[in-house]
Amino acid sequence: MTEARNWSIRLLPWVTGAWISVELLSLKLGLLNRLFYDSVHASVQGIDYFSLPKAFLNLARGDSAFGTFDPPAYGPHFTWFLSHPAVAVWLGSWLSLFAPMTGYWVYTVFAVGVMALCAWLLARESADPLHRRLIWLLVMGAFPTYWMLFVGNVHALPVLALGMVFVGIDRLTDGKDGQALVLAGLLLSLFSKPVVLLLMPLLLLLKETRRQAVRALLVYAVVSAIFEFVPALNPQAIGLREVAWLALHPAFVRAHMNLYTDGFVVNVWMRDNSVHWFNMIAQSGAPMVHVDVFSLPLFLKAWMGKNAPGWLCRLPLFLTLLLIPFVVRIADRQLRLQAALLLSMATSLVFFLGYSTVWEYQYTSVLPVAAMLLIVGERDVFYRSTRWWMFGLAACAWLPSLYFVTEGMPLTAHTMLLIWADRVLPVLALCLLMIGVLARWVWIARSQPMPNLAKTPQIRS
Repeated sequence: MTEARNWSIRLLPWVTGAWISVELLSLKLGLLNRLFYDSVHASVQGIDYFSLPKAFLNLARGDSAFGTFDPPAYGPHFTWFLSHPAVAVWLGSWLSLFAPMTGYWVYTVFAVGVMALCAWLLARESADPLHRRLIWLLVMGAFPTYWMLFVGNVHALPVLALGMVFVGIDRLTDGKDGQALVLAGLLLSLFSKPVVLLLMPLLLLLKETRRQAVRALLVYAVVSAIFEFVPALNPQAIGLREVAWLALHPAFVRAHMNLYTDGFVVNVWMRDNSVHWFNMIAQSGAPMVHVDVFSLPLFLKAWMGKNAPGWLCRLPLFLTLLLIPFVVRIADRQLRLQAALLLSMATSLVFFLGYSTVWEYQYTSVLPVAAMLLIVGERDVFYRSTRWWMFGLAACAWLPSLYFVTEGMPLTAHTMLLIWADRVLPVLALCLLMIGVLARWVWIARSQPMPNLAKTPQIRS
């Protein structure tokens, strides 16, 4: 066993390097394209990227950053720009210096570097050399990672942000300084895609992370206000009174600010920078039936033939929120932070279960969870009995969707259920398993003396 382990340690870097090379070559040659619906049936390479420099060019002309479809067109095809308006400045500005396709390849190199930084940050937390190498393959070689690069989405930034937050909490558990990483991760997510907003209730109530969460929210509020009220940054503003009215009328937002149900028309309300936040409300309504949408609400709709009850899809979120007061009141500091880390990972998954519009590339957000399960499973007492079950479910995000099984079949509700199965169901099972483990931790912490929680890595040489 030891010899096989040592052989794997030596071989894995070569396997990872070879596989990443295949992925990068496939971006040019299409080697993996038959594994994805859109690369077979549509022309979408770079489709998410081109809206990014376009957003900055719009601002430079005095137009809304969110007027993606306004002439002149930028690139061969493009989706609607929806990131934080600051992204148009700090990322779109320098990318706009390149010709569209050149910029796409420059951004691809940048995104690969961001994912490599995430892999390095996570891998160095592991005491096991085999796990360190597995983490690199897990983060860099996943099929959702390839698809994220293919469409040129900025989702590499929130993936790194989640990795930073998880590693920061884990370092606090170890008695190390993880505050800077928590703050950096929160800010990186907030100023790209705010996936960490779901984590904020826990981070604000947990005394070890409260200060950094407050700082991040203050910076977020100030910068966001600047992008809302400075005319040069919000050229087609609708005014504070109108923004406040929209905030109080979510039904109107869902009815009139959903790009996919409004024929891709960007109306006057959707040209104000506040649409970055209102879009979260607009997309939280009835699920859009599309083969590329891998969400639990859509999965249940295809299975049941009708929209599932809203409470059913939001149940994992309610359960994670319910656990927060119990976790933050655990007396033992190390167990409290261990529980907080697991709860933060579980909470990061409820997006896939409660939100209506989830694209395949967004499953890269599960990769830091899988990596952290490997890391904490080496040493934390309460992970050991379930670590491989949880890691196995999280690692399903590495695999391709089951589209290749259905290729050539009519695209029906049944075939789409099969395509979505190895994305939606493992995440659902993983989130519920994490919640169950956390409930057990909370019960033990409240009802009996705590065991010795000293971290003793169980590593075989």
